[in-house]
Amino acid sequence: MIEEVNRKKWMAIYAFLIMDVAQILFVSVLYVGIMIFLVLDFDITNFNPLISVSLFFAISIMQIAMLYITATQMLRQEDLIKLYPGYDEKTEWRSRYSRDEIVNWTQDLAKQSKVKINKIFLMNSPLPNAFTFNLPLFGSVVVVHSNTLEVLNEDEVKAIITHELGHIANRDSAVQIAVRMPSFFIDLIYLYIYILLGVGVASAIFLVGDFGLAGIRLVVLGGFFFLSRILATISQLFMKKASRSAELMSDYHAASVLGYQATINALIRLGQRVEAITVLVDEIRWLESLNPERAGKIAYAELMRMITHFPLDGIDEANARLVAPGVFLSTRLRHMREVYGIQLTDDQIQTAVDAAVPGLQKKRDETKPVSETTKDLQVVDWRKVDYDEDRRLSDEELVDLLKKLRENPKKMLFDSEAGANLLILDHPDFRRRVLFIAEEFGL
Repeated sequence: MIEEVNRKKWMAIYAFLIMDVAQILFVSVLYVGIMIFLVLDFDITNFNPLISVSLFFAISIMQIAMLYITATQMLRQEDLIKLYPGYDEKTEWRSRYSRDEIVNWTQDLAKQSKVKINKIFLMNSPLPNAFTFNLPLFGSVVVVHSNTLEVLNEDEVKAIITHELGHIANRDSAVQIAVRMPSFFIDLIYLYIYILLGVGVASAIFLVGDFGLAGIRLVVLGGFFFLSRILATISQLFMKKASRSAELMSDYHAASVLGYQATINALIRLGQRVEAITVLVDEIRWLESLNPERAGKIAYAELMRMITHFPLDGIDEANARLVAPGVFLSTRLRHMREVYGIQLTDDQIQTAVDAAVPGLQKKRDETKPVSETTKDLQVVDWRKVDYDEDRRLSDEELVDLLKKLRENPKKMLFDSEAGANLLILDHPDFRRRVLFIAEEFGL
């Protein structure tokens, strides 16, 4: 099946490129002018391939420059700790694993994956993640989020690192960059045409005073916008499919090096952590909505600060729902103390929060009662086959989980994925990933 996934990945990439070439040819034969009745016209005689190619390469060079600027800025973030090469001994270290352990694991796994790693970073974040990219001059870069180290054990951390190394081995970064250049070029051309069509509508109204002509041009603008978005969406769907296939191939790479059990458990625990954080964020946003004078959505920085106060190894969504009011209120009160100098001790804050939480929880239950029956219809809960309750699945427990997943083809592993449009996701759902590994290793 891995060969089939690889074939589908490249077929999706080729289809994406064909769609982009078709769109480039389409916009190349368009003739745009305000003096034209419909503003748009097709004129093959005006097609100059040299101009089109020159413009394409000019925009591609600009895009590459922007890519390097973005990568440079990302590697200079305050939350990013450089682990290799070189390390600032003065940097405070809070991880359960040492810096040397992470570096040695990554380098050893890179040798097994037959790739070379130039830089290794740790990003302080309450969200579990890891990513990699490979650029000339930068080399191969691996970034692991600190929360990944809090949620996973040693073998599981190694599995996630190996997954990222799989992306490097499969040259996914280079492919993604190469195939996205035509899309950027096309989007700029489309934007230029949208603007000219809009100017054509405005000129018909304000210069000519012909509202009938303005209406016709407006219809042309709407039709062209609709058509261009359909073409762009089809292209992106092919790219999303290629991305999902790339993730499955990296999962297979991790399972081949570290074993299927560590890889599947790593995926399940990361998915469960995301599930808990999703519930926590939903509850925080509901609490924020209770304020009738709120100016808008809660700021991202404040949201991250609140998530940090949730246990960093917490993977229980029921507990996330329970502690959300306390996290929300205590974070807000401490922030007001720091900013405005309000005289509140930690004990006073805790007393005030404890008094308010029961009322908020009652109000939330009345607004959105939790239905386990509804959840059972949508999700196969992996914890129900975790018979020893160690929050990890043994071979025997994995077999029972796989049986339940196969018996319930419409159920997801996590509630946050239920009802999602899987075609627009660039990652496969966790159910698909677990079953794929299981099928590849004959479970």
